[in-house]
Order: sequence, then C-alpha cells, then structure tokens
Amino acid sequence: MTKHPPFPSVGFLGLGAMGALMAHHLENTGVPIVAFDVDPAKRAAFETPAASPAEVAERCEWIVCMLPHPDVVREVLLGDQGVASHARAGTMVIDMSTTGPEVDVVCAEALAARGIDLIDGPVGKGTWAAGNGELIILAGGTAAQIEKARWLLELLGSDVLHCGPLGSGQVVKLANNIATCANLAAAFEAYQLVQRSGANVDALLDVMRQTAADSWQLNNTVARALQEDYSLGFKGSLALKDLHLALSVAQTIGADVPTAAGTLRWYERSVEVGDGELDVGAIFKLLKHAPGAPAR
Repeated sequence: MTKHPPFPSVGFLGLGAMGALMAHHLENTGVPIVAFDVDPAKRAAFETPAASPAEVAERCEWIVCMLPHPDVVREVLLGDQGVASHARAGTMVIDMSTTGPEVDVVCAEALAARGIDLIDGPVGKGTWAAGNGELIILAGGTAAQIEKARWLLELLGSDVLHCGPLGSGQVVKLANNIATCANLAAAFEAYQLVQRSGANVDALLDVMRQTAADSWQLNNTVARALQEDYSLGFKGSLALKDLHLALSVAQTIGADVPTAAGTLRWYERSVEVGDGELDVGAIFKLLKHAPGAPAR
C-alpha cells in the first residue's frame, strides 16, 4: 500500500460553531492544526493553540479562516498582528467565512504583494456536516489556486464547486442564503396566516408536505421550531448578517432582490427580541409576540 506523506500544518482562525467542528475534523484526519480564536478556551481545546493570527502565520503555510464578519477578516489578515505581515511567501489562505466578496478582493490584493495567495471558500450545509467533512465548498479563485488547495478542500467537503474568480464563492453563498432564508420566512408567514385565522395549522403542514410547498426547511427547521427546539444549525444573527451582505452586493451590481429585502425584516425582528444567538427557526417564536394570535 502506498504510504502518503504527512499532511502539512494548517492554521485555523475562528473556532465558532462551524469552525471548531471543521478544525477538529481535520485534526482527527491527521492534519496538524495550529488553532486561534479570541476565546482562549476554544483554542485551548486543540493540541497546538496559538496566541494570535501572527503566530499562526509564522507556523503555517496553509491557513483557513472561519470568521463571523468582514471587519474581523480584514483585521485578522491585514491588522498589526495579522497574517499579511507575518506569513511567508507561498502561503495559501482560504477564507471560508461568509463575508461577501469585497473584503476578500481587498485582502487578496494586499496579500498578493507579499507573495501570499487567497481564495474564498464559503460553505453550504450546517453543523451536522462540518464535523465529518461533508460540507459543500463554494470556491472562488483561479483554476490553479483551486487545484493547489484541493487536497485541503476535499478533506473539509464532500463537494468542491469552483464558482469563478475570487469572490464568486461568496456571491454564490449569499445567493443560496437568500433562497434558504426566504424559504423559511415563507413557511413562517403561511403558518402565521393560518394560525391567526383560527384554521387548522396541522392541515396546512400536511398539504405543504404533499405539494410544491414542500422543502428541507419545512421538514427540518420548521419541524424543530414547532417543538421549540432552536438548537443551532444556522444562527439567526448570522442569517441577518448574510442578508445584509446579499443586499449590499445586489445594490452594487444593480440586481433587483425585493424578496430578500422582505425576508430580512423577519430576521431583524427575531434579533431585536433577543433571539439572534438561536437557530434561524427562532423566527417562529415571533408568533408569541403577535397580539391576538390563537394558540396552536
């Protein structure tokens, strides 16, 4: 049997709900991980924690970012203790955060001046896929860059889709999240309409499951929400962030996305009442805030 050379060390920046599972999966696969998060407890869960992004960059020529916001990506890559000023030429950075295309383009230009590559690779599916390498990875960059990184991308995902040049993975991810969030919001509005009218909500759920209204969201997120299970698949505050990013991209390129704009208001309300750290299904908790709504 052919013996494969050991994997190179991979720096992992961002150990939230998704990032920690992804990094642990790599570690369990045999990839040495140098882990950083602003939360010391999260990085301490790994065999080789790092005190800063700079330390990660000094120790690794492969770096994965899984961060919550474009401003954080910019600081981690270009800040005083960031990757740009401490990484060696030839380093490959993969931004798997969902942060929109603009920040990746800006960071890539600064990194390229130092001989460092950056590709975007935001992911599809949720926490249930992050821990076992079954994510869908939406890669943006040159064909040569994607091929160079394929060994690592394929450890994290069961499907690697090359979406186009740098930033294209971000656009595809945001477009997918418009459909994901709008699908859930439509199911919520349908349920609210029937509940408030006093009609049988179980009849609604039955007919939706047997017609074109059926969906993954209906059978998973909605089903859990109606059992008041809001355990994380996709955090509501992140859904809101992604919808804002999608609307920003749409405005920049002149795309008309009124459904996305309407969908955003439900996630805004959910975050406003304090449910942003729960799963997106928490928008169903808003039923309790509707005055005069009949009980289920």
